Amino acid sequence: MAFYSGKMVKEQSKKRSPLGIILAALFLIGVAAIGVALNTPSIKTKIDTYKCYWDGTLITKNQSDRTDIQPITIVSGQDPLSVGRLLQEKGVIKNASDFLCYVHKINAGDKIQAGYYEIQLPISIEQLVPYLQSSRIPTARMTIPEGLRYDEVADRIDTALGKENAIKKFNKDEFLTLATNSEILAELPYLKGKPSAEGFLFPDTYEVAKNATSREVFDLLIGTFKRKVIDGSELSSSKELTPYQVITLASIIEKEAGKSYEEKRIVAGILLKRMKNDWLLQVDATFLYEKKDWKAVIYQQDKLSNSAYNTYKRMGLPPTPISNPGLDSINAVLDPQESKYWYYLHGTDGGIRYAQTNEEHIRNIDLYLR
Repeated sequence: MAFYSGKMVKEQSKKRSPLGIILAALFLIGVAAIGVALNTPSIKTKIDTYKCYWDGTLITKNQSDRTDIQPITIVSGQDPLSVGRLLQEKGVIKNASDFLCYVHKINAGDKIQAGYYEIQLPISIEQLVPYLQSSRIPTARMTIPEGLRYDEVADRIDTALGKENAIKKFNKDEFLTLATNSEILAELPYLKGKPSAEGFLFPDTYEVAKNATSREVFDLLIGTFKRKVIDGSELSSSKELTPYQVITLASIIEKEAGKSYEEKRIVAGILLKRMKNDWLLQVDATFLYEKKDWKAVIYQQDKLSNSAYNTYKRMGLPPTPISNPGLDSINAVLDPQESKYWYYLHGTDGGIRYAQTNEEHIRNIDLYLR
């Protein structure tokens, strides 16, 4: 029976109808056509991309080996496939196919938002896709420490906002121009007719959008000064100093005293007493401000110069603040500590030494500075 059956199959295979021949030919032509199509790069890529639907696999743990931040800009109109290729090209993911499969699996194809993203690597596709639906502007957390000049403040901001990217609008030179613009300064409290906003760029920790403009950042620092200093303290309460002079002296205290609030109050009391009694302030920090170098060496010829910042030769305060002081230094000027001292110095060991007389001061210099 088996042989007969086999014979029948063999015999049948010899007797092909014209229709069968035609269909077989069409089938072979179709297979050939498909083979040509699969070898076409654009079509083959799409076929490979959707392979996960045919064999039931989906690798979502595939992630980059990098451990840095990769900025990505998704433009309006990009489809998930082109987004996946961009992410693969930038090294965020290893395989665009996995990305596209996961996007379709969770039905997120139309939820990816155009915008700028900073992607912290490594990141899995499960974490990445929801992030790309947020379209939020990233922010930078920056700390402006007390005692910086306004050009140093600009450098800190520029560094905090990162390297040049698709959304960065802050420009350091533009910020410095704003800080010296007479029309802008004329609209700010206590700064009309002043050469710059030095002293009024409040040191603090800020959360700033990475696409913030130079003007927006400038207004943020000035606005914080208004809120925390002008509105939050008795800046006009000093009987001896104008508000601008309070900030100028506070900027000196910031560089001349240590971090201790009590030390700031004692140094403020000493300098105010010297001013009231027509003594020269004789502080080195004013020279360093003019030199734009806080570590510069002060020479005798500096102390003989006619510079407006030479407090060894010129009476009273320098013409402008020399740094941007913090709240403790400002409050120390508004609430100074009276003492018997007329002199102070910081020794090489970092400690502060006070003196009542010039002789004591010279002895302290010999003991703690030489």
